[in-house]
This record gives sequence, structure tokens and C-alpha cells, in this order.
Amino acid sequence: MVQCLLCNAPLVGRNDKRFCDDSCRSGYHNREGREQNGFILHINKILKRNRKILIDFYNRNLQVIDMQKLQENGFLFGFFTSIDVLNGKERIRYCYDYGYKVMSKKYVQIIKQNNTIFTPN
Repeated sequence: MVQCLLCNAPLVGRNDKRFCDDSCRSGYHNREGREQNGFILHINKILKRNRKILIDFYNRNLQVIDMQKLQENGFLFGFFTSIDVLNGKERIRYCYDYGYKVMSKKYVQIIKQNNTIFTPN
């Protein structure tokens, strides 16, 4: 007897049926998506948190800030979405539309990107 791929209940009806109902079908695909995309979801969560931290400080007019202050708020410097290189050496690391530029060993400048509209090539 063929069984539901999620709950293992016996299937009645068509011979190519894989799930006993819509709930099991949806639950199965949600579980599969979590397993396959778990890493991506985890990284995106970090990127969103980094962006939120940058926005919070930027909106409080704290555009130049101690790096340790960012870290204390949960910012992870190794995660960003893109880098702009200015004058061949200065780098702005972005978390989507908010970024930071290292000013010294201790301080960074928070920058809001002017053009937030994405246009694919």
C-alpha cells in the first residue's frame, strides 16, 4: 500500500497520489524548502540584522561610530551584500542599501546608498 510522504497514512484514490491532503502536501514542501534553503535563510537573517543595526545608528545621527558599539549590538562584520571601491582603495561594505566605511582601526562611518532602486543588467 502506498503511504503519504509526510504522515505515512495509507493513500486512497489515484495511483500516483503522494499526499493524503493539502495540509500534508504543504507541510512536506515547507520542510523540504527549509532543509534545502536553511543556510541561505540563516545568512539572510544575519544580513537583515546588520542592516537594521546600521539603520538604527544612522537614524540617531551616529554616522561615525566605534566598531565595538556595532558588535555589541550584534553586528557581524564578515557579512555584507556588496562592496564599492572608491579611489582605488577605500571600501564601502553594504548590507543592501546601508553600508559602512572603515575610518580607522576603531571607527566606521555609516553610509546610506542614494539610489536604492535595483536595475538588473
